[in-house]
Amino acid sequence: MSKVIQQFQRYALLRSILYILTGIFAIMYPKEFTQGIIYLIAGYVAILGIMNLWSAYQEKRRSGYVGFEMIVGILLLVAATAILALAKPIFTIMTIFLGILIVLNGILRIVQGFNLKGLNQRYLPWIFYGALLVVGGLLLMFKAVASIMTLFGSLLIFMGISEIGGYIQIKRNLS
Repeated sequence: MSKVIQQFQRYALLRSILYILTGIFAIMYPKEFTQGIIYLIAGYVAILGIMNLWSAYQEKRRSGYVGFEMIVGILLLVAATAILALAKPIFTIMTIFLGILIVLNGILRIVQGFNLKGLNQRYLPWIFYGALLVVGGLLLMFKAVASIMTLFGSLLIFMGISEIGGYIQIKRNLS
């Protein structure tokens, strides 16, 4: 388990800056932020579809046989179109997914706190932070859609600041 925690701590400072900037953007521009995430997901799925179609084209040129990539590519392009068309319901599902990710992050922080307790380090801030993330993630999953981006942005900023604090604490302990 300590290997997972070490890997997670490796990019703590970069992750904290990304959390804070994303949180600020989500609070200041919730509608644009939501649309951006939906376009990003749809774009990613469309690129995967195009890559599969290109792979199918290459295979057809080489062997004359059209493989499974053609079907997958077409389905992925249809999925990208559906994502754009069904953005509102997807947003609701996305907030549940983001809430689950934050809850899992909170649980990881609680486990990290208990690991620090075993090393005779300060652990209560990590457990408190993890509990706040779990509560915030659960609220994000079940709160009204209108205020979700404000809550999500606030949680990201809090996570970013806490990551910086944890990074500094770990650096001090290693010195």
